[in-house]
Amino acid sequence: MSGGFVKPQSGGQHQVVIFTFAGEMKPEQVKEWNDAIRKLKEDLGNCITGVTMSGHDSPPANPA
Repeated sequence: MSGGFVKPQSGGQHQVVIFTFAGEMKPEQVKEWNDAIRKLKEDLGNCITGVTMSGHDSPPANPA
């Protein structure tokens, strides 16, 4: 996703958008993200077919 924009598409197409967050997220940032996702789902309705979240520990900066 270059620049954060999706492209127009026809009914038989789909696009996948992946966001990767690194580092600390403060509670107010988490709330802001969740509120924005909720609004996107409300605004785009059936165009959004799924939102999948998965958390992972980041690897060490200098693996041994």
